[in-house]
Amino acid sequence: MLSIKAMKPTFILLFLFIIISCTNNNADIEVAEIRLHKNSEEKIIIEDLKGLKEIRDTTSRLEIEYLFNKKNIAKLKSGIFQVDNKAKFKLYLNDHLLLDNSSTFFMDTLLSLRRDSFLYSDTLHAEYFIDSLKIATSILTNQNRLLVKYENQNFHKLNHYKTTLLLSKKNTNFPLKKPSKSITPSILPWISINTKQGIKDEPKQLANILIQENNSLISESIKIEIRGNTSQSFKKKSYSFLFIDNNKGAKKVGVLGLPKHEHWVLYGPYADKSLIRNVLAYSLFEKMGYYAPRTKFCELSINGLYQGVYVLCEKIRVDSVRLVENGYLLKIDRPKDSFFKSNIKNGDSKETVFEILHPRSSELTNYEKNAVKNFIHLFEKTLMLSDSINLSIFEIIDMNSFVDFLIINEFSKNIDAYRLSTYFQISKEKRLLMGPIWDFNFSFGLTNYLQGYSASGFVYNNKHVPFWWEKLTTNIFFKSALKKRWKNLRGSIFKDEAIIFMIDKYVEDLNLAQENNFTCWPLLGREDVWPNYYIGKSHEEEIDYLKTWINQRAEWLDKQWGY
Repeated sequence: MLSIKAMKPTFILLFLFIIISCTNNNADIEVAEIRLHKNSEEKIIIEDLKGLKEIRDTTSRLEIEYLFNKKNIAKLKSGIFQVDNKAKFKLYLNDHLLLDNSSTFFMDTLLSLRRDSFLYSDTLHAEYFIDSLKIATSILTNQNRLLVKYENQNFHKLNHYKTTLLLSKKNTNFPLKKPSKSITPSILPWISINTKQGIKDEPKQLANILIQENNSLISESIKIEIRGNTSQSFKKKSYSFLFIDNNKGAKKVGVLGLPKHEHWVLYGPYADKSLIRNVLAYSLFEKMGYYAPRTKFCELSINGLYQGVYVLCEKIRVDSVRLVENGYLLKIDRPKDSFFKSNIKNGDSKETVFEILHPRSSELTNYEKNAVKNFIHLFEKTLMLSDSINLSIFEIIDMNSFVDFLIINEFSKNIDAYRLSTYFQISKEKRLLMGPIWDFNFSFGLTNYLQGYSASGFVYNNKHVPFWWEKLTTNIFFKSALKKRWKNLRGSIFKDEAIIFMIDKYVEDLNLAQENNFTCWPLLGREDVWPNYYIGKSHEEEIDYLKTWINQRAEWLDKQWGY
């Protein structure tokens, strides 16, 4: 076995298995050189791995070179590279690139479907499969040079003593581990994704997806990528994918009882230990009479590795059954494509940035782009100059959608509201409509910042929020509509009992699946999961906190809005 340090007792059985099955096809690797590159010209040599603990210069890049000898290479078929699971790196064997996980997830592609039934206790290192072709074209008789180039800025926090290379004569699952716990079959649908190219942030990679619910099984080709901004820092990733036809063009597929659609999201609740915040918000908004992305709880595996509870969700797109087809869809967020800015600032904060999502920029003429831009500027100018009894603003906006958009975001105290993941539409009648809603994972009392944990206080008072909402709440007609709508909702779908009933139904659906999820991701009771305010020791405690917080939030809003 190739190792830079003697294995711990917990790995002895694995070590013996490898020795027996590989008939001494592995040899020890030794650290040859540890290099820090500060810039293109300056290089620092570190004497040993312990010396890395003293380095705090995050502008440097770390390289570790290993040497090992291999006499018999003819029968080698595959390998496993083991490394600290937080490591981002490129791995070279004799100057041939073997692995690149600096932007790729799930490179270990030989793991088989039969491993779906196992969870593994060893989460200290990640394993990356190296196929036979790369071994054959890279390895040499006698001396070999293994080079790891790390992308981590905080490379000193990695445990470099976990770095190991395992070589095998067999092109099968390797190495074998004893399962720590079996997954309990739940009532949720099961989704399996298999990919030979890994999953990156961009671009989308080809993969196959199997979706099973009861006796129904769907197999389709997809293109998939990692999605999200803040959520990409979580170990449990979320994904965006689209179904494709034989010509690799997008096609619409209906799955798990949801309407046909091309673009989908697999959202993986991580910081949200209740697992239900997004689904709850979407369902409430739909009950209020609006389109919200349809969702379905499921369990996911990728390349045979169980990934926990996910939410299959429609990605926001414009078509005849979802949003305004003959208008424009815009978004306030961190822009990715062409955008324009507001002419009006909210205090010392930056100008609001608008991105036109539909039609796509390439489909719009400059005249149309300017028309949209001028219309938004007209709306903002009209609103800013209006007084508390002005009616002219309601010739531009759809007041009901603005009222309900404010209610769902304030009821949930969504700390990202109004400034991130905020969608709105311009109808063909030239009116602004708010919605659909998106991304409520940092809502309902979850966060330990921006007072997200507090059941009191309005989000629209945040200085980073566009001025629209604070200004609208000073208008007597808007305030009157807001209070009437809140009273109506509190007497129906926003009743305490109605909300609790919804939550209990989700908990019932997640009964066994949540146990699988938290065995895979042991997050319960952990205080180091950002940005959690409340730390429940069980899923039940997380749900109880959510229920209590919602009741307190509703009571506070009752006092503000006169219910």
